[in-house]
Amino acid sequence: MNEYSFEVKLRAFVRVRASDKNEASKVVESVLGAPSSMEIGLANENNVAVGCAAAVTAVTFQQTGDPRVVRDNGPKTAEGHIVETSGPQPRLAWG
Repeated sequence: MNEYSFEVKLRAFVRVRASDKNEASKVVESVLGAPSSMEIGLANENNVAVGCAAAVTAVTFQQTGDPRVVRDNGPKTAEGHIVETSGPQPRLAWG
């Protein structure tokens, strides 16, 4: 059987819950690692089950840039006050 290598451009959206953006961005890379041999084995079993006569032998991911925030649901400030974002409508928290 022959072995082939493919490069695939991948875009990932990673949701992180943290106290601020800097802390959140520090953990993004930790989930972009290659799958374990057990996960590759499960993928190969699924491929055989659907009739594919090929097996994945290795996967490597490489991060090529810094993570950037595409959506921020963190607390906002307006005129020095925190805006409550947990309810149905954002509101100013006075006091």
